[in-house]
Amino acid sequence: MRLDGWMLAALAWVALVAVWLFVMPAKTRGKAWHYVMMAAPLAAFAAAFAAPPSLLRETLFIWLASGGGVLAVVALGWLAGTMKRNHGLMDVAYPLAPAAAAGTGFALSGLPLDLFSGLFLFSLGVWSIRLAVQTWGHNIHAERQPYAHWRKSFGPNWLWWSGFQVHLLQGVTVWLWCAPFAFILTAPTPRPTALLALGVVVWLAGFLLQSTADRQLAAFKRAPANRGGLLDTGAWAFVRHPNYLGESVMWAGWFGLALAHPWGWATIFAPLYTGWFMGYASAAPFKEQHMARTRPDAWAAYCARTPRFLPWPRPKTAANAAHKTEGADA
Repeated sequence: MRLDGWMLAALAWVALVAVWLFVMPAKTRGKAWHYVMMAAPLAAFAAAFAAPPSLLRETLFIWLASGGGVLAVVALGWLAGTMKRNHGLMDVAYPLAPAAAAGTGFALSGLPLDLFSGLFLFSLGVWSIRLAVQTWGHNIHAERQPYAHWRKSFGPNWLWWSGFQVHLLQGVTVWLWCAPFAFILTAPTPRPTALLALGVVVWLAGFLLQSTADRQLAAFKRAPANRGGLLDTGAWAFVRHPNYLGESVMWAGWFGLALAHPWGWATIFAPLYTGWFMGYASAAPFKEQHMARTRPDAWAAYCARTPRFLPWPRPKTAANAAHKTEGADA
């Protein structure tokens, strides 16, 4: 795309931001976060326009273009969620959006598929399909929280505001996480084998942790005797949110692959943002609040002896040795 085409793309985002601001209900909470997500693509456009013709500029424009793949997925997610009255389907769209971003980036890079890019795309596909299938089973039957609460709270405005509050806000977030993808796919050849090995090992560790935690929780929920209980064995004895920790480690593995690009280090914000979001900003805090509200005593005891997100040695106390409770919602 020529520079005038990219200018039109930037103006299109400005127009979308104007609509975003116009339809934002006055009672929206966390407005500052909306403003940050509105501004992030504009900052990326500015950086791409300011960079001289170079590999960096080409990579930045490919990253921006990959946002088109993300937008397409979240738009379909909004349409499906509106038709089904279930915007929990965004949780299904979430793992598909990075795959769309990577596919767009690979197509625009013009580079052939090699071992480096092939392993990256394969690992992303495995994660994407597994998580999409799992979340489909969890979310297809009824609209879960907080989406159901927002639907009631915003009333008629929810028809349009859901596109921004749920889908576009998360879409920009995922696009930021995907920044290393463009750098992976445009890294000059030959690409270091050591970085490939490092990235794959880190990603595999995260994938095994997340998939194991999910499998253990699913097995726990299937047992009638565990209904209303919590899980504190296996991966769930390691930290309170092993699935989110595993997810963060996988994104760190993809960042490791981006270091093959001369400017790949600049995407360090992506895995840091992912880890912060998963462990401290949104995913884990929402779960913590739910568990503290529904199982206060058991959850408090579990929290007292189990790290939240980053592991450290569990305290050795008589109470911990004598008391057995459970740690993940069944």
